Amino acid sequence: MAKPTPLQVRNIVMAVLTAAAGIWNGLRGGPVWLTLIFAAGCVLAVGSAFLNGRESH
Repeated sequence: MAKPTPLQVRNIVMAVLTAAAGIWNGLRGGPVWLTLIFAAGCVLAVGSAFLNGRESH
């Protein structure tokens, strides 16, 4: 398996942090719209990590 690039590592860390923030917000009864924003951030960070991992030859 190839070593992840620094950009991929950053995106994975951001995905984990936004997922944790969304779960925390949901468990403490925060606004649903804020949980949806955290979920969208998580999806975008994972997608970016995936797309930045492709080799362009």
